Amino acid sequence: MTAEQQSNVEIAQTVYESFNEGDIDTILVLMADDIEWIEPEGFVFGGTYHSPDAVVENVFEPAMEEFETFSVEPDRFIDGGELIVTLGTFRTTTEAGKQIESPFAHVYEMHDGCITRFVNYTDTALWQ
Repeated sequence: MTAEQQSNVEIAQTVYESFNEGDIDTILVLMADDIEWIEPEGFVFGGTYHSPDAVVENVFEPAMEEFETFSVEPDRFIDGGELIVTLGTFRTTTEAGKQIESPFAHVYEMHDGCITRFVNYTDTALWQ
């Protein structure tokens, strides 16, 4: 099934499944070339990134390299057509063995089967 054949909720589901399996290439196919990806200031990956490569370099690779474990577990998807909201929990273990569970809300903006904008909302104090 191609991105064009998936619903926007299915695309968001694919992002989580692929990330948790370490399959970044699948996620890259789902991103618009000019994606805007926003992580909150104070978060370990804080910043705004403007390309799939920038997201991989500043968010995905550090998440996979800097933590013993890092999973993103969605609990609920809210379908607003081209606007998808996902509620869930980050679950990580640091290299020092500290476990972090942090709730999140992710907002996806989609167009023609691609993610054009992504915003992560989470409690950054839990990550300090």
